[in-house]
Amino acid sequence: MSGFWHDKKVIVPGGAGFLGSSVVDALVTTGARVTVIDDESHGDFTRLADHGDTIERIRADLTASIDLTGIFHGSHAVLDFAGVAPGLMEDESRHEILYQKNLRLAGAILQAALRAEVPHLLVVSSSCVYPDDAPVPTPEMLLMGNLPEHANRGYGRAKREIEARAVAAMGGPVRITLARPFNACGPRDIHGGPGSHVIPSLLTKILDPRVPEVVVWGSGSQTRAFIDARDLASAVLLLIEHHHGPQAVNIGTAEEITLAELASHLMRACGVDKPLVFDTSRPEGAAKKSCDASLLRDLTGFTPRFGLEASLRDIVQARLETGFRDDLASGGLFK
Repeated sequence: MSGFWHDKKVIVPGGAGFLGSSVVDALVTTGARVTVIDDESHGDFTRLADHGDTIERIRADLTASIDLTGIFHGSHAVLDFAGVAPGLMEDESRHEILYQKNLRLAGAILQAALRAEVPHLLVVSSSCVYPDDAPVPTPEMLLMGNLPEHANRGYGRAKREIEARAVAAMGGPVRITLARPFNACGPRDIHGGPGSHVIPSLLTKILDPRVPEVVVWGSGSQTRAFIDARDLASAVLLLIEHHHGPQAVNIGTAEEITLAELASHLMRACGVDKPLVFDTSRPEGAAKKSCDASLLRDLTGFTPRFGLEASLRDIVQARLETGFRDDLASGGLFK
């Protein structure tokens, strides 16, 4: 086996999370030597059980007393997937929490990577950096003179600042790649409850026999375009190989679906028939959200392998195989 990643030492902070674990899977396939650092506050090392002792696992708080510089030293790349992502919550205090936590994590990893002079650093931003009035599908537009999307403003602010810090650090031996993923989904993102993403949240309502109807926040006419986490992982590895510098690159698709259609599709896949109710008193976020990924294609030649139908089928299968859990009692911010 040969290639860009083969036999390279790669560190993945947050590699036990939903997205990070998919990237670890892709790295192992390439023959990379992978170390995962995660405190499991939002990740779960069981996601990586299939890899056995082929990867190294370090359970640690990235912002506590851990020698990140020493761990990073001698590695070929650090792929930063550590962070706390937004989900379906109305608690206004979450914006400041998301802002502060994500800045602390990203800052610790950036400074350690710079001190260790790691050849490649991936900084993961988000589509939440874009303003509510961004064109759809959204290209890699400038972020000056506007605000991040209102529904996830704390998270969006943090990601904007993280990008700015990374750009300011460029010009030295560390080649930094900035990625802006759009809505990701996949069979490892299946547990609902407060703070969960929209698909697992809907699945919880669909599968819970105590819930007589499926309540969709907002009008149900808002659209989202989802990218499978397995495709996102492949895109990330290609992007690091082919691109670095101050230009952030979108990772996503333009295949839009309304939340009403999404809920109906999930019910059919589960074999469940419940009334759909649209609660317009709840926040629904951006009216439309999809990705212009033409720059990614131009840079890397990337094309997704998983369409939305295939992704949803795998998500439902994974959820049914785990058995229904009372995720409504789980609480907390997700990932």
